[in-house]
Amino acid sequence: MDIVAISASLAATREGLDTGHFSLDVAERDGRLKLTVGAKPEACAECLVPKSLFLRMVRDEIAEGGHEVGGIDIIYPEDALSTKA
Repeated sequence: MDIVAISASLAATREGLDTGHFSLDVAERDGRLKLTVGAKPEACAECLVPKSLFLRMVRDEIAEGGHEVGGIDIIYPEDALSTKA
């Protein structure tokens, strides 16, 4: 899995998230693509689209970039908070 190329294919998603004061980290874990959405202090957590829609959007964007990935794990800010508790 070419993480650098896949990350580059997600430029539009990253730009949209950045506009809403979010960040996107792209990594591989156990053969799966891991996308972690981080919230900056001024972010509006309620402004994120549902994960199911986000998954469709990133799958389409990755495919348009000419890449195939198996599973994709999406971590939203509230997920990261619940794992710290």
